[in-house]
Amino acid sequence: MDTDIPRLLAARYAKFVDDREFSRMAEIMTPEFTQKGPGFGANSLQEFVTNLEFLRQYSATLHMVGNQIGEWHNAIYTGETWCVASHIYEKDGVARKLDMGIRYQDVIEDVGGHYRYTSRDLNVVWTQDLPCQG
Repeated sequence: MDTDIPRLLAARYAKFVDDREFSRMAEIMTPEFTQKGPGFGANSLQEFVTNLEFLRQYSATLHMVGNQIGEWHNAIYTGETWCVASHIYEKDGVARKLDMGIRYQDVIEDVGGHYRYTSRDLNVVWTQDLPCQG
């Protein structure tokens, strides 16, 4: 299997989120996609896309994809992707930045020659919320 597939899917995921192109998730996820995270979950791609709307409260987000490790077993990949996600917003007239250290638990499948996430559970390792400098 192509070892670049998990990296490319993670990069597209970050781009679609940061560009607020939520409907494009159908290009990289199966209709049965699921996600679990702290205080939320999705049992379908449609529910996941609807859940992403909460990101519109931030004036900007930036997801930096980092390390990845995983294995292919025939047409199914299971692995982990590290990410730092920054969220810019304003509170009480002060610009703030909420950073999250995230470890995604990824499952990717070859679906008719197209690689798609079937699940992408989210584990928030740490958060930091500070006023923006500069």
